Amino acid sequence: MIYIYKLLKSPWMIPLVMLTIMAVAFFTGQKQEEDSQGRPVVIYAHPPCGPELMKLYRPVWEEFKRTHPDIDFRVLHITGKYEDKIKIMFAGKVAPDVIFMYPQALPAWADMEALEPLDEYIDKSGEVSRDDYFPAMLETFSYKGKLYGLPKDASATIMFYNVEMFEKYGLEKPQSDWTWQDMMKAARVLTRDINGDGRVDQWALSCPNWWELVWQFGGGILDESGSKCTLLEPKAVAGLEFWAELRNKHGFTPSPESESDIGSGRLFSLGKIGMFFSIYPWVTSMRKECDFRWDIAPMPRGPRARAVTALGSAMAVTCQSKNKAAAFEWVRWMTQRTGMIFLTSVENPSCIELARSRDFMDSPFQPPTKKVAVEALEYVRPPMRHPKHNEIMDALNAELYRALLGTITVRKALENAVPKVDKILQRASKRKQQ
Repeated sequence: MIYIYKLLKSPWMIPLVMLTIMAVAFFTGQKQEEDSQGRPVVIYAHPPCGPELMKLYRPVWEEFKRTHPDIDFRVLHITGKYEDKIKIMFAGKVAPDVIFMYPQALPAWADMEALEPLDEYIDKSGEVSRDDYFPAMLETFSYKGKLYGLPKDASATIMFYNVEMFEKYGLEKPQSDWTWQDMMKAARVLTRDINGDGRVDQWALSCPNWWELVWQFGGGILDESGSKCTLLEPKAVAGLEFWAELRNKHGFTPSPESESDIGSGRLFSLGKIGMFFSIYPWVTSMRKECDFRWDIAPMPRGPRARAVTALGSAMAVTCQSKNKAAAFEWVRWMTQRTGMIFLTSVENPSCIELARSRDFMDSPFQPPTKKVAVEALEYVRPPMRHPKHNEIMDALNAELYRALLGTITVRKALENAVPKVDKILQRASKRKQQ
């Protein structure tokens, strides 16, 4: 009885049970190479998404089935922790044929040898070319010279802004060439004590991503080899000091606690923030929650570069797939006009033809200036590339949060964090060599 109790309390118990349930429920009699008609079986693991988004995806899947009767295409909708569950499936040798992938996860998937490189499939295909996609998005889903995912939607950091708030205070709308100095002028006007209690309750902007300020000031997070953190170099420090001062010197952004409790997007939709930095898919929430006119604009240009983060998602074929050619056909079809035409109301396509078409640009949905999201893809950069991405960012964010609060200086935060990151990098390098 004691042994059984310890087994039930084991941290390995939940993953083992999950694996068993998934294997039996989803793959018993289904994870075969062909169906009863001799068609190749392709299982796509779809990530968690709400009912409204599922309504948009179901017609996509049905259209693929209709146009590809020679493929037995099946969708496995994963809820909860997507990557954790997919990793469990890999460990149990029951991985799906195609997975949905974000760029931060790519190095870890690639180092696990879980993904099939797609370069040869593209070269042999007469239906798809690298020229079909924004180059920056292909770079975002490439690692060590190989392409591991075809980009589906293209997301770069852009700025949502309250048009009515800008008009109220006589501010010109943000232009395509505006800088952080231009933004600072607007921020001084927008940051206000509305109710007269002596405290700011209307802020100019949400807190931007700190690494984008590092890039825009000419710095970087890691060196080219990925073996050393470079945030203590002068250009990186300057970018981070500017980032922290937006809050703890100028008061242009809400307190970190407020943004954590309510969320920047919600503060924007409540009219408490004039400018909100995020990615294009936020349009779905804005359309529902904002009772004022809003639009999108580019993120301000830094003193040394215009640079924002490339996000979005990609479709990747797994190495465990028994039907890689058929799986690639789904990936190709989904990421081109054929599949993405169904999602233009909520996503900016990675397919250049569709993104620049009237189907997307002139669609009746807000925002009116969709071209901003497309133009931003000309100066995007992939997120930091490292298999230990999350661990590195946790170490940095813990200390930089204190700098944002003003309890320590940016330099002190970096002096605390950088050695921790270097140790993470050293451990990762040693494991790789073993």
